Amino acid sequence: MKRILTRWLLKTAGGGGLFLHDLGGVSSASAVTAMLHDGQWVGMIYLDIVDFALTEQVSGPSICLRVLQSLESLARQEAPHHLKPYRLLELRRWGDDLLIYFYSQTDPPPDSSALANLSLSLKDSLSSQLNQNCSHLVPCNINFHVGYTIIKPEQNPEKSLYTAFKEAMMIAKSGLDVKEVERRQQFKELLAQKNIRIVYQPVVNLNTGEIMGYEALSRGPEDSFFASPLNLFGFAQKTQDLYALEKIAREKALAGLGQLQRETKLFININPQVVNDPSFRPNEISEFLASLGAGANQVVFEITERTSIDDFSSFRRSLEHYRQQGFLIAIDDAGAGYSSLQAIAEIQPDFIKIDYSLVKDIDKIATKKKLLETFHIFAQKTNSQIIAEGIETEDELAALINMEIPFGQGFFLARPGYPPPVVDSRALSCLANLITGMTKVSAGRMIPIRNITQSVPTVPINALTREALDFFTANPKVEGVAVTEDEYPVGLVMRDKLFNQLGTQYGFAVYTERPISLVMDTQTLAVEDDTPIETVSQAAMGRLDHKVYDSIIITRNRRYHSLVSVRALLDALTTMQLEVARFASPLTGLPGNLKIEEEILNRIGGGLAFSIVYADLDHFKGFNDRYGFERGDEAIKLTAGVITGMVRERGKPDDLVGHIGGDDFVVITDPEAAETISQGVCAEFDRRIPELYDPEDRQRGSIYTVDRQGQDVDIPVMSISLAVIDCLPNEYTNTEELARVAAGLKKYAKSEPGSAYVKERRRRDAS
Repeated sequence: MKRILTRWLLKTAGGGGLFLHDLGGVSSASAVTAMLHDGQWVGMIYLDIVDFALTEQVSGPSICLRVLQSLESLARQEAPHHLKPYRLLELRRWGDDLLIYFYSQTDPPPDSSALANLSLSLKDSLSSQLNQNCSHLVPCNINFHVGYTIIKPEQNPEKSLYTAFKEAMMIAKSGLDVKEVERRQQFKELLAQKNIRIVYQPVVNLNTGEIMGYEALSRGPEDSFFASPLNLFGFAQKTQDLYALEKIAREKALAGLGQLQRETKLFININPQVVNDPSFRPNEISEFLASLGAGANQVVFEITERTSIDDFSSFRRSLEHYRQQGFLIAIDDAGAGYSSLQAIAEIQPDFIKIDYSLVKDIDKIATKKKLLETFHIFAQKTNSQIIAEGIETEDELAALINMEIPFGQGFFLARPGYPPPVVDSRALSCLANLITGMTKVSAGRMIPIRNITQSVPTVPINALTREALDFFTANPKVEGVAVTEDEYPVGLVMRDKLFNQLGTQYGFAVYTERPISLVMDTQTLAVEDDTPIETVSQAAMGRLDHKVYDSIIITRNRRYHSLVSVRALLDALTTMQLEVARFASPLTGLPGNLKIEEEILNRIGGGLAFSIVYADLDHFKGFNDRYGFERGDEAIKLTAGVITGMVRERGKPDDLVGHIGGDDFVVITDPEAAETISQGVCAEFDRRIPELYDPEDRQRGSIYTVDRQGQDVDIPVMSISLAVIDCLPNEYTNTEELARVAAGLKKYAKSEPGSAYVKERRRRDAS
């Protein structure tokens, strides 16, 4: 019936493009909707007389009616000519608004540029002739706004027709250029075809280097204006299509969940209004996840702040439905956007993603570091976890690791990609060095993790779940077992998690006779057997909450070696820390004289080359006299922080930083690291120490005071002097000899202005 109606209307319109009046109760709009129902495209041109209400006030309604009748007559006459090769379908006028519809059954629709030229040509012709015909009626020229669009056949032609009218009117009123109109058309097609690409960027555990999850990021077609996410979402916001775009992006992101390993988190960006989307119900999503073998706790809804949250109470209640299903919540762009702090306080998210603007140059800007430290403390107290976004340099990564930020994301770690990328090899190497360097300085040498491991048999990858169950039954004190393939660990099965899984209603029947790979954890913590206990402890405690108590796999040359339980790890760490505390400086917590001497003698007896850096402060007494002992203690602690921080960054894992007493410190390290540590200490100390001075003293660069003889003196801002001694095998036999050499070198270093280090070279030169 629709095809018959369309053909009848077209025949009635004829090649001359007659104006279609109401026909037998069928409105003239039926010609357009019938064509759309029939799968035919239709073009629309919208004309509106500029300021016609003012013309009506000046010339009167009757004159204006004659002008409009003349316009309608001209349009019927001129439109068929200007529309070629297309055919006029219908023409309608409401007041001073004129709508012209055209079509072609053989030619494709004009592109944006051609449509604009066609519409402007018709507008100019009508304007010129109308002004000639009506110059005796109205005292001023008549001009038009013009808009245009192509209506594509869709499931709901009436809605398409209404949307097209709004778009054409918007183009006319806002005076958009052809390029902008073309982009709007491209964007409309992008949404209709769901032409969105999803790429993934890893969220990395900064304690282990493992990938904790991926953020799903949306991109438009490659080599297009919308390839950039800023352009894509910015344009959607401008055209009020943000909700539709994000819905497509969410659906595609969830569909890609099967690409990720089990228990890897998927972060999906959602607008705060998404909770009102009836098609985004938790039950439906849970069923979809179940079909992929994934759980709701694998999905993190990342609340973006492109728009503000007006009603936090209602929003929080809506989110609770998703939380009850097991979904996790993250706040994105914390530190930027709308009311981030209020959103964090009201929503109480599982993750807080720090905006890249706060992470950029965090290694250089002290205020950013302090602000992030505040976020970190807040997160710890509210059971949230920090994710630092936008990490782009090694220095930024080092600063974040030193601050013990648990998770990070950024181009330095991995660029977004598809399929989901791994962490960049250069970043992994850097992470390994930084994580190792983060170990707290302990008294004497560090204890390797192999010293506390337990030898536990493994389960082969081709084993059945029943075999692991039998193993745990026969070994009731064993907490976990590694799954191996050709001697390499590929997974871990923990006793409690296996029993919980098998204890569900159908768990025993479903899994017992199936491969162990279905129940094992593939995202495990594995470390080499020579890794220090402190490093392993930090990595273990940095895992997600549900993994904190999982055993750690120990490898040797990447092959399985043994397991260590978290209980054994914490017992060993506690023993070590108590041992350190017995001999540590109460002010700085660093090893004191006994441990320093013990370490030097161990190094001398070991027959290996090492270096000692002795450090003390210049002008410390004057500072202490001027500001008092409390601020003096702050200076000592600042110095300890500068030295230990530089040793972490530039030294070796088994280096020792000791506090001799007062303002004297010592570093025991390898010869190749001694000078670079000393250079870094001088530079960082000079940068940090002015923080402890009053503003007027800081500005003057000295302390103005009176000495014991009543004389006015200016005491310069503190500096640090360091003496570096390379200790070759059999060169020194005791600590007293080293101390004498160091005293002379420090005296020489103090004669240099500002912070400086001096290296002892005489013995080496003599040889």
